[in-house]
Parts: sequence; structure tokens; C-alpha cells
Amino acid sequence: MTSYNYETFPLDMTENDFTAFPEVLKAGTKAPDSVLIDAATGSEARLSDYWAQGPVMIEFGSIT
Repeated sequence: MTSYNYETFPLDMTENDFTAFPEVLKAGTKAPDSVLIDAATGSEARLSDYWAQGPVMIEFGSIT
């Protein structure tokens, strides 16, 4: 089995960050407010900016 490509993630992230991920936020839990980066444009926005407009769904995924 090939190991995951952790070396391509930011230096402050560790393998433990990924293995703990399923325990961090459960489906339906309100996410903490944070800065989001638009992958297409690089522009930044706060998650709370989107909440002000209505419900927000965040999908996490990887193309690896």
C-alpha cells in the first residue's frame, strides 16, 4: 500500500491531523469560523460571510 502524499501539505500539518480528522467535526456540527481561500481565484473570505447568506455546506475531498 502506498502512503498518502502528506509531503505536499503545509508544513504545520502532520499525519496526526489527518488521522484525527473523523473525530474533529461530525456531520451537522457547526464549523468554527475561519478564513477560506477560493481555489479558483485565491481570494479570501470568512466562513461567517457565507453563513450570513444562509446555510452552508462544506465538502472536503482530495484528488490524489
